[in-house]
Amino acid sequence: MATTSQREYDERTVRDMGGDRNVFAGRACDGCRALGSVMVIVVLIIVALTYYATVIVVYLPEARGEGEGATLARWALVAYHLAVFMLLWSYFACVLTEPGGVPKGWTPFPEDPEEAAAEAKKSNSEKRRRFCKKCSAWKPRRTHHCSVCKRCVLKMDHHCVWVANCVGAYNYKFFLQFLAYTFIATVLDAILLLSNFIDFFKDVEQSQARGSTGPDAKVDSVEGTELAVVFVTFIINVAFSASLLGFLVMHSNLILSNMSTIEMYEKKKILPWKYDLGKFKNFKQVFGENIFLWFFPVHSSSHLDQVQIFTGLADGETLDGVAYARACEAERSSLPAQSGSSNVAAMGRGNSKREKNRKGT
Repeated sequence: MATTSQREYDERTVRDMGGDRNVFAGRACDGCRALGSVMVIVVLIIVALTYYATVIVVYLPEARGEGEGATLARWALVAYHLAVFMLLWSYFACVLTEPGGVPKGWTPFPEDPEEAAAEAKKSNSEKRRRFCKKCSAWKPRRTHHCSVCKRCVLKMDHHCVWVANCVGAYNYKFFLQFLAYTFIATVLDAILLLSNFIDFFKDVEQSQARGSTGPDAKVDSVEGTELAVVFVTFIINVAFSASLLGFLVMHSNLILSNMSTIEMYEKKKILPWKYDLGKFKNFKQVFGENIFLWFFPVHSSSHLDQVQIFTGLADGETLDGVAYARACEAERSSLPAQSGSSNVAAMGRGNSKREKNRKGT
């Protein structure tokens, strides 16, 4: 556990190196972190609403009857429950799974003079030895700093408020499954509620045809509430399925290219993309070799071992506190002067000038 003086030293080092100086961005990231917990509750409320409309209001009463309609209702309930179960399983797997943090003390292997000369010509995103100014620590290739979580994440894709978590190397598969199963569940639910959605407008037309007065125009309050719930649920399903389709298409292209959302914007600078192994190998890098596990939000032990390789963790070692501090200090001393250091020096010169002016007066 870090002492108070050590934490103050690390924070001072980060500031001097130009990190975490945007106060407004920091407040926005804090807001995103707080919003994440609320969005988890919102997701559960939406699932509960669709469950009430589909199961309690529409299909459960039909399934209790007899005949062909009751049989179809039972099969519809089985399909719906299976889709919702996979949705919730993949969702909580994404929420609760550690996306991939850099192990404490991780340091890349030293580079020889020839490699150092070649690395000096590359951009920071291409280098094997990368140093995070905000964390004041080493980070593997394909690792990025999350301003919301305030740490570096292995093969970070993005920070998602819907799952209140970063999407990284260890939960990216679960995030994609969550998108896919949510899309399947919303499309299925929209199909199951389509006839009831049409009946809603038929009831409105019949009520208007009979007139707004008279005993036939009266609508049971419970039935009216149930129809309204079905109507709202159908609209939500259509809206979510349409928006999710775009995300699925985008992430499908990213998977087949072996690229994250962040790296998608870096690709314009780095062509050809060096991590592209071919569409099928790119897909297996995310979902693993076991075909059976492609459909479930779990990782095999062999796939977890592969994560160590393609995230760059295998390109380094974990050092103890003293050795790691020396490695970081050597990197800090080799870095060129940053804007934060320049600002500190400028503030120092300004203070000395003001002090001289006060003495002169």
